[in-house]
Amino acid sequence: MNSVMKFSVIAGAAGLMLASIAPAEAAGRGVARDGKGGVVAAGSANGKSWARGRSVKTNETGTTTVKRGGGFKGANGATGARASTATVNPDGSATRNGRFSASGAKGSVASSGSSTRNADGTYSGGRSTTATNKTTGTTYNGSTTYDSTNGVNRTATCTDAMGNSIACPR
Repeated sequence: MNSVMKFSVIAGAAGLMLASIAPAEAAGRGVARDGKGGVVAAGSANGKSWARGRSVKTNETGTTTVKRGGGFKGANGATGARASTATVNPDGSATRNGRFSASGAKGSVASSGSSTRNADGTYSGGRSTTATNKTTGTTYNGSTTYDSTNGVNRTATCTDAMGNSIACPR
């Protein structure tokens, strides 16, 4: 399990613990802050629950890293989660990595991506996404990449429930 997902799990667990001890007047919500930019929040009501968290760390060289994560569960059983890490360096360069996923009665989606800005101002990144329609079994797999020299490139493939290639709906 990578550090982004570990952070999401920790943030979610801490948030759910906070929700369980939140005062009644908080209407099923709880928030805790660490005074350094970090926060954990969670809530639940009517069969739905959510939790999210953020941490901010600056090291001795001046590099700042922000990690965020969260998740939800709907009353209908739908679930979702997201996590990201962004780092900014003193020279102006930066990176960001993020992912999300969700699933429910109509299907599922998962996506992850990253981007980089170099100190000279050039940049690059990409994202990959997979989505599946639960009713039809149709699956979309897409990838987008970009950089400051070549621009954007997108590829997409779709398959039916049997795994046969089909035209992607627009």
